[in-house]
Amino acid sequence: MITQADRKQHLNVCDTQMEMNPQGAIGSSPLTEDFTGKLKEAQTQLEQLQQQQAEVERQRQELQELNESKEEFIHGQVEISEKLTTAVTAMDREIFAARQEIEELEQARICFADHLEKINQLNPDGWNNESLQQDLTRALSVLDLAEDEFEQACDHFAGGRSASIFGATSAKPKRAAKANTTDSDFLTMFQNGLAFNLPVVLLGALALLVYALK
Repeated sequence: MITQADRKQHLNVCDTQMEMNPQGAIGSSPLTEDFTGKLKEAQTQLEQLQQQQAEVERQRQELQELNESKEEFIHGQVEISEKLTTAVTAMDREIFAARQEIEELEQARICFADHLEKINQLNPDGWNNESLQQDLTRALSVLDLAEDEFEQACDHFAGGRSASIFGATSAKPKRAAKANTTDSDFLTMFQNGLAFNLPVVLLGALALLVYALK
């Protein structure tokens, strides 16, 4: 038979157990706490792994973009290097040809200027009859030499950028008297011309005489 003292003692024991395990009132246990802690830890680790995976993916994309940019740079470097190399080589050839042509033009100009000075010094009005043949021979020789060198210059620069300087040239004309004209040839030509024009001269003189006597 349970007495009142036994009931009081039983209640005291229950109160003591509740004080020692205050969470017993909400139905928690050490097993539940351990599972909850491990779950939170696993979730934390999962979040860290996800962050690490995102960081790795970001680095992978960045590295891929860098590699693509590097390949693009290498391709552009090769392409522009080939273009510049070709252009520089062509420019070197063009500059060399231009300098050479300029030097040749300078030489041609000096030669032409010398011929021009000699030609301008020729004065047919100042030639006397005694030395007419010699003066004419020398003058024709000067003209022939100038014309020959001019024709040579035209042929030389015909395929270059300076061809337009010389204009359209025709074949070298054949003159009646050359530098190697002999005295007999000249005299023969002079006599033939005089004989051909003598009747005209005589008729003119006769007409003047008749006009003067009126």
